[in-house]
Amino acid sequence: MVALNTSTLAITPPTTRWVVLLSKILLVVIILSLLPEMVRAKPKKRKNRSLEKVYNGKVVRCETGECGHHILEESMNCVTECVSRKCHIEASFDVDPLEDGEIDEGRAILFAQCVKNEILREKYNARAALKR
Repeated sequence: MVALNTSTLAITPPTTRWVVLLSKILLVVIILSLLPEMVRAKPKKRKNRSLEKVYNGKVVRCETGECGHHILEESMNCVTECVSRKCHIEASFDVDPLEDGEIDEGRAILFAQCVKNEILREKYNARAALKR
């Protein structure tokens, strides 16, 4: 018995062989051209760490100082008023105060953003005063 060497490329006609080879090359080129887009790193959102530290420092100072006599979970009304009376009013903690232990994320975010804006304004005013 004679064993015939029949590979898939030997059986296919020459034109089909070139089409398959070109298709594979084209696929590799497409993958290589799209690869940098898939791997490209997105720029990080820059957080102002010093702003966070100042804000957290104010909150901790109020939690341990003026509002230290309250239970931590129940002292949010006191803490927000201590940190910033203006932002306390703006976030409507004075009109609709939190119940003991209640957490209102929407108002907490609004309050934090207001206080951070106040801190930025204070820094800007201090820089402007130094330049004069």
